[in-house]
Amino acid sequence: MAKKNRRVPRLAIAATMLLALAVGAAQALGGQVVVASGLSQPLQLTAPVGDSRLFIVEKGGLIRLFDGGGLQATPFLDLSTKVDTVGERGLLGLAFDPGYATNGRFYVNYIDKTTLNTVIERYQVASPGANIADPGSAQNIITIAQPAGRSNHKAGWLSFRPGDTQNLYIATGDGGGNNDPDNNAQNPQSLLGKVLRLDVSGSGPGYTVPPGNPFVGSVGVRGEIWDLGLRNPYRASFDRANGNLWIGDVGQGAREEIDFEAAGSGGGFNYGWRLREGTIATPGVGGAAPGATEPVFDYAHQDQGGLGDTVIGGHVYRGPSLAGADGRYFFGDFISNRVFSFLPGAGGSPGDFREDTAAFIGGTGLSGLDAFGEDGQGRLYAVGINGVVVRLVPEPQALLMMLAGLAGIGLWLRRPSRALR
Repeated sequence: MAKKNRRVPRLAIAATMLLALAVGAAQALGGQVVVASGLSQPLQLTAPVGDSRLFIVEKGGLIRLFDGGGLQATPFLDLSTKVDTVGERGLLGLAFDPGYATNGRFYVNYIDKTTLNTVIERYQVASPGANIADPGSAQNIITIAQPAGRSNHKAGWLSFRPGDTQNLYIATGDGGGNNDPDNNAQNPQSLLGKVLRLDVSGSGPGYTVPPGNPFVGSVGVRGEIWDLGLRNPYRASFDRANGNLWIGDVGQGAREEIDFEAAGSGGGFNYGWRLREGTIATPGVGGAAPGATEPVFDYAHQDQGGLGDTVIGGHVYRGPSLAGADGRYFFGDFISNRVFSFLPGAGGSPGDFREDTAAFIGGTGLSGLDAFGEDGQGRLYAVGINGVVVRLVPEPQALLMMLAGLAGIGLWLRRPSRALR
């Protein structure tokens, strides 16, 4: 009887400790789980539609593969000998061909170590399920000259619009320097400070200009240009449900902006840089920009009471239904390490704006938020330059995962204590 009396309060204490720990963890973590850590400056996470694997781009030139619950030791692709990493240079973008499940083709965006130019290349795997790509399969799609001596504003995003299997979209920065000194973003003969659209459906290197591009046939304008007037559109995305384009364009000294382009609009938008920074005239060099398209959302820098200093464009959540996330556009800021979201209305206008930092990355250790990503099922991830990757999950799922981790404590508490035997 004496032993039983000792055991009952002991088990009750154990249960109470587990509950307290679980509730505390749930309050600290909200609805997310750390997927990976220890990566070397990860800049992007993506996957082919329907694929169960995660592909994580590291600035130094590796594409790492997360498969079967763990990070694989062998990279999916190693471009480290080809990539320059000074400043904002590096391996900056990865996009899978819409037909990847059958053709095994994918595209990368990096800064070449020798020339310091932007290079877009196509690679291939022997079979779509292979965990290693063939480095010898490289085909150059386009090389874009970068200004010598400037290591910032290299953008990096590239993607295919849902429903368009031929045309690759590429975001380029203005090439760096204060106030776009070469006026690249507004120069119709320059491919810098733009969104480009290239037909890459051919089997060989190179590209063709899609006849439906907005400036095809216009005198003095490069046909590859889809949109212009951008400073550093480092991260953008297509809404996988409807093809709308969202662009996070990093500002200079005053404003950060989110730009919106409805699917089917035909491109040809001028987003105003260097004349406009967000919704204001660029301090020092700006003014009116007739015909320019204003951002759907912009914010001031922290020293002016704003949200942060470097916008990180994100995604509209279209993964498995998640209360409080469905249909919302999530984005963040690299410097303030904060996450925000809003519910897009007509023309992308923001409604129900809120901060989601605690719910998405709070307590995870993620810092230097530099990208959001989607997996093959549309689930949403946040990526930190410090090597931490986090997935947004339903709170009950997060709690169960934490309880599973705490189960070991419960088993330990149930073991007989020598002091009580």
